[in-house]
Amino acid sequence: MKLSGLINKENPSASIKNLLILIALYHCILAFVAGSFHLNDLFKICISECGLVTDTIITGGLSATLFNIGLVMIIAIAAVYYSGASFSGNSLACIGMTAGFSAFGINPVNMIPVLAGTWMYSLLAKELFSKNVHVGIWACCTGPIVQYMLVHGGYSPMINMILAVLTGIICGFLVPPFSVFTAKMHEGMNLYNVGFASGFVLIFVSAVLKGFGYTFEALSSWNTDHQLWIIIYLEIMFVLWFIAGFLLNGKSFHHLKEIGNRSGQKCDFIQTDGLGATMMNMAIVGEIAVIYILVIKGNFSGPVLAGIYSMFGYGAFGKQYKNVVWILLGIVVLSFFSVWSLQDPAVQFSALLGTCISPVGGKYGILWGMFAGMVHISIVRQTGSFHSWLNLYNNGFAGGIASTIVLAVAKIFHKE
Repeated sequence: MKLSGLINKENPSASIKNLLILIALYHCILAFVAGSFHLNDLFKICISECGLVTDTIITGGLSATLFNIGLVMIIAIAAVYYSGASFSGNSLACIGMTAGFSAFGINPVNMIPVLAGTWMYSLLAKELFSKNVHVGIWACCTGPIVQYMLVHGGYSPMINMILAVLTGIICGFLVPPFSVFTAKMHEGMNLYNVGFASGFVLIFVSAVLKGFGYTFEALSSWNTDHQLWIIIYLEIMFVLWFIAGFLLNGKSFHHLKEIGNRSGQKCDFIQTDGLGATMMNMAIVGEIAVIYILVIKGNFSGPVLAGIYSMFGYGAFGKQYKNVVWILLGIVVLSFFSVWSLQDPAVQFSALLGTCISPVGGKYGILWGMFAGMVHISIVRQTGSFHSWLNLYNNGFAGGIASTIVLAVAKIFHKE
């Protein structure tokens, strides 16, 4: 297997960019293999209301969803490249998560205004866009409010579009400075810090809009079709990614053990352990997500895909094959004593996304990781209404609260 044309060991940034482009093209090709792809279906995804919980597979079909994933990835890759930022473990986490949430609400229409807002913030703050571009991509989790104004603005289509763009720009502008402050609260224990910051921004923006008479409601759509097809394409992607990592790592598992011993707190595994070992860890973490959904007899819906892709992406930046298991284990144990079930749609994807606080277990041990998972799943089921169901990274918002609580308690017993 020749990787020389794709991978340059002397230039990890270029190698990561090439690999991300390859995954984006993989999804675009899959769109035509999965069924009949029509631009009208993609257009429907881009102009329909989205939020918690909408499944783009229901909105536009599997083929259009796969193409949307590829298209959103290309936009994100272009944003990082043209900003001048280096591609890193942070990029794999950021773009991987955004790709997953392209099956849950992110699309080019609601993405671009938010990115424009972050670019404007960089100009005003006299900072390079390269410093904030990853935050801007993550901030696209505020996209549902853009879609909402586009659909429910209350004026002519042109005025609604202007309102939608302005709202997206405001969100993209506010998230970067908010994220600086929220990061201090949990000390890097919440990997989805931008989701935490976006929750506060959307509490503010939605509250202002409510003052003008706008109302927000929870949405509900959930795909249960195409299950075998989705499993197969995920397995192909993860297996090939693992093999590529294995070959890049000199046909060895060197450094993979080291990754498993890291806490995940502020960890870019590519910098500490190399691209090859990191790719293997990503594939393993993604596979853990797939196995978990199969074991609990869940559904491979759009929101669940968001959780799987997020675990896969963050396998380069904080999640490893041990610390994610402690979070999932804690949620499973709590389910035996709770009124909710592991098969509940919201619990299915929230368990996967709850691994955003996996550094807790990585730093303090298995019991603290399990406890963190229990706290997170209890909180996340309540927080959607806080931001009017508009923050796609609601688990990041809840994870910020949960990790801050657990960290405060853990420090009582673990003096540093």
